[in-house]
Amino acid sequence: MTAFTTLEPHAALPDGPAIILMRRFEEDDPHRMMMELIVIHANQSEETSRLLDAQGMPLGLDQARERAARQSAESGIAALYEIDRTAGPRERVIAAHDGDRGAELDGLSDTDEEDGVTGSDMRDRGQDGAPRKF
Repeated sequence: MTAFTTLEPHAALPDGPAIILMRRFEEDDPHRMMMELIVIHANQSEETSRLLDAQGMPLGLDQARERAARQSAESGIAALYEIDRTAGPRERVIAAHDGDRGAELDGLSDTDEEDGVTGSDMRDRGQDGAPRKF
């Protein structure tokens, strides 16, 4: 079997040439996950495709790995990575709340106390002189 390097949920994608198998939340339906195949060529151009079965459902991990391995053999790109963007701590909260990205938003902060940076908060801003339209 072809060896995949597993990346952390919030890791940056590697430079090409590389083939990346990514599991992530569906953009239009946050209750669903999707599987994506990203091919990054040596010139840094990318090809992205959704991996779906015959019924239009996301492929399982084993099937997706097989598809990525075939793409690797066809394209001559040996570097294979997999990343689960749904596996981070924040993402587990979202999944536990059926895809509700608003769940427990109070836990997010732009403040970095170590660096003495206080993040902005929209409640701290004035109206910037413009009338409020909502």
